[in-house]
Amino acid sequence: MERFFDLKEGFKKILSDRCWLSKVLLGGFLLINPFLVILAPYYFEGVADPVKAYSWIQAIFPWIVGFNVLTFWFPLGFTYEVLRRARTGKGAQLPDWNTAVLPRYAKEGAVKLLISIFTLLLPVGIWMGLCYGVFVYLFGLPSAMLSMFVPPVMLFVIPFCGVACCRWLDGVPVLDCALDCAENFRLFRKRAGDYLLASLFLMGLNAVTTAFFYTIPFAAVFGLCIVDTWFGPIYAESVAVKEESLTDC
Repeated sequence: MERFFDLKEGFKKILSDRCWLSKVLLGGFLLINPFLVILAPYYFEGVADPVKAYSWIQAIFPWIVGFNVLTFWFPLGFTYEVLRRARTGKGAQLPDWNTAVLPRYAKEGAVKLLISIFTLLLPVGIWMGLCYGVFVYLFGLPSAMLSMFVPPVMLFVIPFCGVACCRWLDGVPVLDCALDCAENFRLFRKRAGDYLLASLFLMGLNAVTTAFFYTIPFAAVFGLCIVDTWFGPIYAESVAVKEESLTDC
């Protein structure tokens, strides 16, 4: 049997699209405007010390942020469509970019963000607060070491968020997907090993692809496409296991 077949298959499904690079680049540009990444250090340096400020950067940076707020939703919806196709096994893995689908991408991007707030961002915030209180406040570790505590929690919350997003695709109300931790955990537990392996691989991939700083927007979209390609079939198997157990009862 071929080693790491499922992981390789995820890459093959993405890279087999002859336009995969342009789709990822466009998604990255809309998710986190590269000019934000480039100009942010200079802008905040100018805010902290006006002597070092570049007037043109201070003038245009807020406008770039405003533009990014308007476009941020589209790539989230784009990756939601990737997850849908992976969940159902229908259609080419990467959807197309065109003006007709932008309203749906915006809507589903908002859904994905809402779900991720409760299943990913909030748990990470709570975990990091606990780590700060224990390791920095009580034990006296330098606060710069806090970043070392991010990977353990990300390993678990990434698939947890993926499960919740898949449940919405199955018709579950968005707040139930975001807040029903017991059901999310029950489905996650059905294929916990697969979820955690995919999450671990994604974290390693992101560590490499974001290492050059300016690649962060494009690496984020590529990583989301890859992980959604993995999580879709894993979730489908989780639901199948649940349905089989109910039938047996």
